[in-house]
Amino acid sequence: MPENDELNLEQISRELREPVALDASFDARVMAGVRGLPRHVRRGVWSRLTTPRTVKVRPLSWAALAAALVFVAGVAALAAYPSAGEVSRRPVVALFQPTPRAPQRVQFVIVAPSARKVAVVGDFNGWDPEHAAYQALHRGGGVWSVTAQLPAGHHRYSFVVDDSVWMADPTAPRAIDKDYGLPNSAIVVGGSTQ
Repeated sequence: MPENDELNLEQISRELREPVALDASFDARVMAGVRGLPRHVRRGVWSRLTTPRTVKVRPLSWAALAAALVFVAGVAALAAYPSAGEVSRRPVVALFQPTPRAPQRVQFVIVAPSARKVAVVGDFNGWDPEHAAYQALHRGGGVWSVTAQLPAGHHRYSFVVDDSVWMADPTAPRAIDKDYGLPNSAIVVGGSTQ
């Protein structure tokens, strides 16, 4: 920054710090200038909100408007409700009745190259490794799979390999609890509404 600019800034700041002597007519000149402004410029929002005003209301016109609104609302309400004959023909449906969810097909897959038999057990089949609907088939390359109907909801399950080894599904999240010290997997089956 050039020295002249610094000097000018210092000189300007010194002059701004010096007290200014105002003559007695200063206030009168400022107020005359304010009074000369248009009224909408002088009035602020607060003064507009707090200034009392006279409001003229014609009761007859307001009553007619209110009656018309009540009439329109009544006609709309009547149109929305069925007649008595229609109500008796409709089936009764309880409010907040849970809609049953249908079971869904779920495919369980595990890779167990040396296995001779694989079954799926879980809370959906009573943890029964002999349940016929949950016996996996060998698909080749050590891949075993079974597709079964599961009820909607949260379930825990495991694979039983060769009737003795219980294995959690390596591709599914683990269940929070462990039955008999064995790890389980978790699945959520979202049913469709009927």
